[in-house]
Amino acid sequence: MKKMIALTMGLSMSLSAQAHMLWLERGPNAQTYAFFGEYSEQLKETQEGALKSFNQAKVVQAKKIFSPQLQQDHLVYATQDQADVKLSHELIYGESLLSYYAKAGRQHLKTESALDIVPAQRNSNTFTVLYQDKPAADLEVTVFSPQYWLKKYTTNSQGQITIATPWKGQYMLEVAKELDQAGTFNQQAYKKQYFVTTLSFVH
Repeated sequence: MKKMIALTMGLSMSLSAQAHMLWLERGPNAQTYAFFGEYSEQLKETQEGALKSFNQAKVVQAKKIFSPQLQQDHLVYATQDQADVKLSHELIYGESLLSYYAKAGRQHLKTESALDIVPAQRNSNTFTVLYQDKPAADLEVTVFSPQYWLKKYTTNSQGQITIATPWKGQYMLEVAKELDQAGTFNQQAYKKQYFVTTLSFVH
């Protein structure tokens, strides 16, 4: 019975982690904040929970690397201007390798991760989703409005979507992809790989 409870708890943690997203927000002082949880519900994991798994994650801005300052429900990075910021981190939950990638800004036009969201041009509302540098057709992209409402889009044959931004404020895009691909990470075996990528920008 105890083994069954432990297995159930482990599976629950794995599914919860896969449902979560990692996202970045830019502050008024040009700093960057990283959160992990459920964006639409503004559920943010804390240092007593899953957030601590990201405490070594660094962000990159204009080729400069920044380490985090740890806060209770987020990480703070001393980024310095409005150039795009990116963060990537991988971890294992259960039998899955979870690969998280988060960006803030829509100025950079080159793909930089296995699963990426790239604006068609600077500050564009048209984005291309790429997997391994190739346009990813028929993938679902969730877009969150400044009011945390969400709308789902599906990429076309060129991997593109064009979103509506009727309100002022922060928008968040999320795309995910699961692969039945086994391997090892940090000497730990996994049976599946799950990618979650987000991009945030202020309109």
